[in-house]
This record gives sequence, C-alpha cells and structure tokens, in this order.
Amino acid sequence: MTSDQASRDRAAPMIEAGLWYRPSYFPKPGEAIWRESCDREIAYVREAVGVADVSTLGKIDIQGRDAGRFLDLVYTNMFSTLPIGRVRYGLMLREDGFVLDDGTTARLGENHYLMTTTTAVAGLVMRHLDFVHQTHCANWDLRFISVTESWAQFAVAGPMARALLNGYLDQPIGDFPFMAVGEVAIGSVQARLFRISFSGEEGYEIAVPTRFGEALFRDLVARAETMGGGPYGMEALNVLRIEKGFITHAEIHGRVTAFDIGMEKMVSAKKDCIGKLAASRPGMIGPDREQLVGIRPLGAEPITSGAHLFIPGAELSRVNSQGYTTSVGFSPMFGRYLALGFLLNGRARIGEKIRLVDRLRNIDVLAEVCDPVFHDKQGEKLRA
Repeated sequence: MTSDQASRDRAAPMIEAGLWYRPSYFPKPGEAIWRESCDREIAYVREAVGVADVSTLGKIDIQGRDAGRFLDLVYTNMFSTLPIGRVRYGLMLREDGFVLDDGTTARLGENHYLMTTTTAVAGLVMRHLDFVHQTHCANWDLRFISVTESWAQFAVAGPMARALLNGYLDQPIGDFPFMAVGEVAIGSVQARLFRISFSGEEGYEIAVPTRFGEALFRDLVARAETMGGGPYGMEALNVLRIEKGFITHAEIHGRVTAFDIGMEKMVSAKKDCIGKLAASRPGMIGPDREQLVGIRPLGAEPITSGAHLFIPGAELSRVNSQGYTTSVGFSPMFGRYLALGFLLNGRARIGEKIRLVDRLRNIDVLAEVCDPVFHDKQGEKLRA
C-alpha cells in the first residue's frame, strides 16, 4: 500500500485485506483500547473530515470501441449509456447467477472506462473478465489491464471534505455532482477526482500516480487535522458502511443472489448479461430465501458476526435457524452495536423481534429486524 510507512509512523496496526495490508486504526496517546480510536475516527468523518487510503481496491482500465458493450455483458445494469465524466455503481454475477462482485465504473472517455473492484477479489474479477472475453466476444474491439498498482487513491469524506480539497487542489471544485469523475491537478501533478462515498457522508476519492501516493496521504492527513479531522482505518470504515447499509464481501460471500441483497431491480430487462438466465431459476428468488436486513439489539449488549437468528421461544437447533449476521460494529451514533445479516423472508419481517445467539461467545440477546440502511436513508448527505 502506498501509505504503509505513513500509517506505521502513526502506530497503526496493519491487518490483512486480500493480498494487502491496511491500517486497522490510528491510536493516539491515552487511548487504552482500539474502540476509543475507532470511535474518534468515525467522528472525524461524521462531523469534520477523514482521510483513508483506498489504493488496494482493484482498478481495471478498459478501452476499445466495444468497451461499453462489454461492460453491459459483465454487469447486470447498463454501462454503455453512462455519460463521459460520470460514475455508476454496478453488480456482477457469476455464470451460475450468484453475485460475484460489486463496485463502481467511471467513463473517462468515449471508449475508455475505469472499473473498481473489491480489494479481496480483484484478481478473481480480472480472471472472470478474461474468461468472458475469450469465450463470448474474442473478436470485439476491446482491451483491458489491471492498473491497481499504478494509482494511489485516497478517500476524503465528511461535511468538510469539499473545503479541504478546495484549499488543496490547483483549482477549486466547481459544479461536481455526486457520481462524477474529472481531471484535477495538485501542484501540476495530474490527478483524477471521483465524487463517491463508502461512508454515507459527502465523499471524494482522489487518485494520483503511485509514486506520489505517500506524500499525498501525509499532506491530506495533515490538512485534515487542522480542520478537526484526521486519518481513519478499516475498523472505522466498517462501522461507517454498516450504518449506511453498504455491503462488502462479508455479505456477497458467493452464496447470495441480487434478490437476496435487495438489488434485483439492478438486473436490467433491456439486455442480457452473464448469469442473468441462471439467476431466474426456481429457488433463486422468493420468500424462501434469506434476505439482507439490519439487526439492532434492544439493549446495549455486544453482538457478533456469524451469530444465528431464531424466532424468540424456538428451540435452538440447526433446523430452526432463521439466518445469520455477517457484519457487526459498535455505532457511536446509535449508542449500540449494529449488524447486517440475512434472515428468511427478511424484508417482510422488518419490525419483528429476533433472537440472536452465538454459543461460542455465550451471546444470547433479543434484537429488532430493521431496514439495512440505518443512517441517512434518503442519501441527502451523499449528494450534499
């Protein structure tokens, strides 16, 4: 990672993320446990401005006259109609109809796109694209290459994110709407700016050639600190995205469909795509499937990922399990733990009480089934 040394200089514990190491949190003197650091970093993003290194996300440069056509084939939704200078969120299926990955793709030019993948499956997605190209459209005017290690990229998020960037870029940000991409400059160094967010706050990601990455990270963090913010790590990022209901591969773990995660409408009716027919097989949709929901304990008790969900009063047996939790974090905003998970016919059961049990850790609590978006359901902060 481009900011490894800068993160270690701040005593950040490094944790594995795919083939990379990323900072877990950035401790300060006097903080006895990691939660204190995590809560502070969350506050940076919610109340001021935070900076995170997202360079490990997979980046695939796709070019050619058939590039948009190819993206239409590998994504469930349409990308050939994406205007130049805009970004779109996409969902990708395997050939068996289950979700492979999600991410954003930006259109940089008429025949030029940049795809972003999840860190852990960047290689798998690249292999999938190569397979689809060779087996379905080998004669198309198309070329793509991984540029993950060529670009350092940093998230700048929070209500003061635009102010930080306006005081830093050679030219202030003008009319730059949500899900836009454009060329910017920092001291004559050409960079790309994306208006995207994985935190639920107004957010940007700025990308520069890798050789400038460490210097840019150190400078962004120093400027954020003068504004009451600072760097944030993976622990804070996880809580922020759980509060917003954003998924990672903890949720799209290889056994879920677009229907399960509530994204069946992203499967376009206007075109075909890899996995579309398989996704329409009997049993791939309907109330008998476990669906993504939010889980909020009724009290302040800790909960865990991997816990099973039961109807209150039911016998704790394998056949009675109604689902499971996938991601958990303590939310300072809500003053309790929050979770994402999958529950049998979950979207029809919002508001119900559910029993959350982790026998390994002796956790047995009563919780409420919620909409998976806990924070800013209408996305007003994203588009501020």
